[in-house]
Order: sequence, then structure tokens, then C-alpha cells
Amino acid sequence: MKRFVRAVLPAFLLAVSVGQIYAFTNFSDEIAQTIGESQKDVQFAFSLGIFFLGMGAAFFGKIVEKNIRLSTIIGTVLFISGLLVTSFGISSKSLALVYLGYGFLVGTGTGIIYISPVKTMMLWFPEHKAIAAALPIISFGLGSTLSTVVYRGFGFGGPESLFSMRFLGFYDYFKVGADPASVASTFMAFAAFYVVPMAVAAFLLKKPKVQVQSFGHGIPSLEFRYTQLAKDSFFLRAWLFMFLNISAGLCLIPLAKQMMKSPAVGYSEGLVTAIIALCGIMNGGGRFLFAWWSDRLARRVNILLIILSISAGIMTLSFWPPVIGLALLVINACYGAGFSVIPAILADHYGMTNISKIHGAVLSAWGFAGLAGNQAAIFVSKNFGGYTAVVALLVVAYSLNFVNVVTLRRSIVRRSSSVL
Repeated sequence: MKRFVRAVLPAFLLAVSVGQIYAFTNFSDEIAQTIGESQKDVQFAFSLGIFFLGMGAAFFGKIVEKNIRLSTIIGTVLFISGLLVTSFGISSKSLALVYLGYGFLVGTGTGIIYISPVKTMMLWFPEHKAIAAALPIISFGLGSTLSTVVYRGFGFGGPESLFSMRFLGFYDYFKVGADPASVASTFMAFAAFYVVPMAVAAFLLKKPKVQVQSFGHGIPSLEFRYTQLAKDSFFLRAWLFMFLNISAGLCLIPLAKQMMKSPAVGYSEGLVTAIIALCGIMNGGGRFLFAWWSDRLARRVNILLIILSISAGIMTLSFWPPVIGLALLVINACYGAGFSVIPAILADHYGMTNISKIHGAVLSAWGFAGLAGNQAAIFVSKNFGGYTAVVALLVVAYSLNFVNVVTLRRSIVRRSSSVL
């Protein structure tokens, strides 16, 4: 019971709250219309958010190691403040404030909250590190579904739809899009909605008194330097895996709504809403499934090859446009899976002593991918043939990453053979 109260429950509450960042595609159009800016310029707030997410995870790892409650409070304050600043930016029609609020503050707060529960979970459940690390990461993926439900309400289609069962949705309650105040109020409501579970989680989250050190090529705490990682081939390959996998995923996820409504695909509004909501479930489900699978493999790193093979395969099928809905679901599962398995792979290799710092450093790849992936998709789509060019780019990215992981696996095999 203590493990549930001090680890599982707060990890879930924190991660499902900050997972809201992945629902940005739900309201980017309305923000653009309200403040009078292009959809592309508003979408850049999401790219900035992911960049500062990675930077927050990378540079606050030391605070997470030292004081888990302090790091959680800092992350919560930044996240909630970011939603409020975004609200003010919308009401004042200031794109710069939207960038500050959603890009910098929400992004940095999300990065700190993201890594805070991961080591704590692995310490409470040392016998199942991958599943333990995956739980908060799973919840993060489900956060976009929660945000979609809170924003749009339950049901599909508009109020006139026979399938509409809308209630609880900020979209209808505030009649988003009618005037600047209504859209701004939505973000104020988000802040009020998320502050309570995050504050409760900050109070509950606590590391166990006995911390288990796993075997691995650990770096003693007093000797840890980030410059050591820059020279470590295992870390660099793990970083490259994350960068390529996230960049590929972010080519699709932020543009999901626009791609599904494009003339080449032509999905209905109801189907688009349903797929976006299901993407969050697939993201969370993929994180759990592949983490569970990796705990049962003789060599955990093989799960990365499986993830990349599935990703490359579904994107190859997506050269036929109607498949894009299925591809979005599968890519969300595989995209999320990369996040859920990497902490345990790092812990197997480096041990637990500095795992929050090392995990955070690897997640800096998330920050750079947040800028690269979305912008690459827009550039390729505009200059090299639209939908088909984006699909080709993703097939190449997943294939290159497969080669990268093969070399990573070989280095582990060689190291193990030399020890034996």
C-alpha cells in the first residue's frame, strides 16, 4: 500500500497532468484564429514546448536526484504559470506571450515533472524496472486523451451529430473560437483543473528509505560530470535513438489533425476527433506493452529493434493515404514505447546512482527533436511533394535508426563477451 501512495498514485497524477502538452493540436487552430496569426506560427509554440521539455529534463536532473519534492513543486509552478501566461497571451493577442507561456514555462515544467517520478518508481519496484519506469510515462501518454476529453467533451462530431454525447468539454462550455476571452478562459480552466492533482502528488511523492543500486557501469555521484557522457559511445547512441525516434514521431503527431483532413485522406471531423483521442490511448498502451515485453527479453535492447521495425513497416504502408489513421495509432504506440523502455536500458547499463541525471541528459534529444521533427515535416511537405514526401522521410529516419540500434546492440554484446 505504501508503494501505491508514495509512488504509483503521485506518479500517475503528475504524468497524466503534464501529458496535456500532446493535445496541442486540439486548439492550435482556434488560437491562430483568435490572435490573428498563421497556424504554422502558433504550432511553433508546441515545438518550443518540446524543446524546453527536453532542456528542463536535462538540466534539472541534479535537483531531482537531490530533492524529489522540491523538483516536483518547481515543475508544477512552472507548468501552471505557463498555462496562465498562455491565457493572458491569447486574450492580449500576443504570440510572444504564447511562446513564453506554452513554449518556455509549460515545456520546462513538463520536463521536470516528467523525470521526477521515474527513478522513484524504479527504486520502489527494483524487480520490474521497465514496468515501474513505464507507469508515469504511460500516464504521460494518456494525458493527451484526458486533455481532449476535458477540452472537447465526450462523444464524436458536433452537437448535431447522432453520436454526440458532449459534456464536460471546455470547447462547448466556453464556445471556443467566438471571441478571445473564451479561448483564454479555456487555458485558465486548464490551470485550475490540473493544479489540484499536481499539488497532491507533490505532497505524496517520496523515495524509499532503502535505495537499491543495480549492477551496471555506474558513475559514482561525487564523480559525475555531464562531460563524461559526451564521450561515452553507449550514451551517444542512446541519445541518437531518442532523437531520431522522437523527430519521426513529431513529424506526425502535431500535424495529425491537418493530415487526416487533407484532400488526400478526407476523414470526417468525427473520425478525426476519435483518432486523436485514441492516439493518446495507443501512446500509453504502447508504453506499457513494450515495457512489459522488454522485461521478458534476455537482452532488453532488442526491444528497440522491434519498435523500429514496426514503425518503418507501417510508414511504408502509408504511401497509400487512407492508411494514415492506422499509421498514427501505431506510430503513437511505438513513439511512446521508446520513452518507456529507455530508462530501464540506461539503468541496466549505468546503475541507479545517477539515473535521473543520465535519463534527463538523454531526454535533451527530445528538446532538439521537438524543433527538428515538426519543422522538417513542414519543410519537406512544402518543397518535396506534400504527404508522400513526409512518409518517405519517416521511412528513411526509422531505417537509419535501426542501423544505429544494431551498432548499439553489438557494442553491448562485445562488452558482455569481454567480461565473460
